[in-house]
Amino acid sequence: MGKSVWKVFWDLQCPYSKKHWEHFGSIKDKFKDKYDFEVYLTSLAFHPQAFTAQSGASLVETKKGRPALLKYVDACFVNQDKFMNKVLRDVKTSNIDKIFADIAEEAGVLDTDTGTGTGAEDFTKKVFLAEIHNWENAIKPAYTEHKIALGYGVYGAPKNVINEQLITGTESSWGPSEWTREINRLTHSIEL
Repeated sequence: MGKSVWKVFWDLQCPYSKKHWEHFGSIKDKFKDKYDFEVYLTSLAFHPQAFTAQSGASLVETKKGRPALLKYVDACFVNQDKFMNKVLRDVKTSNIDKIFADIAEEAGVLDTDTGTGTGAEDFTKKVFLAEIHNWENAIKPAYTEHKIALGYGVYGAPKNVINEQLITGTESSWGPSEWTREINRLTHSIEL
C-alpha cells in the first residue's frame, strides 16, 4: 500500500501559518514513511498582503517550478514581519510588490540581469515586478489554488487535509508528538 497524502494549507501573512511552518520540517521527518506532503497557499481576507504574496509564489512556480516556490515560501515566512498589516498601513502597491521582489531575490529564485540580452536573465527582479499582477502567470494560478483550499473547507490557516479529509481541532503550534497523538486518535475512528 502506498503513502497517504497530507496537504498543508498556509496563508503567507498568517502568524499561525508561520508557527505551523516552523514545525513543518520536523513533522515531515517524523511522518515521511507514511505520508507524502503537499503545500498549498491560500489568502485570508483580513490579510491584505497575503494574495500578493501568493501571486508572487505562483509567479515563481510558473517561471521556476515547485522547488523554487518552496524556497520563496520559506523566505516569505522568514521575512513575514516586513509585510504585516501594522507595518504597511498606507503603503503603495508598488512598494508592497518590491517587498516580495526583494524576498524572491533573497530566496535565490531570481535570475541576475546581466544586461547582455542572452536570455540568461529571463526571470529577473524586473520581470518579477512587471508580472506579479499578470493574470496568466500569477493571479489565475493563485486564485485557482485558493479555490482548491475552499473546496476542502479551508476557511482559515493553517489547515491540514489528510487523505482528502480536513482535520479539524488542530493547533498551529503542534509538533510531531502532538500530531502523533492526533493521528493515533483519528486512526481509531477512520482510516487515514
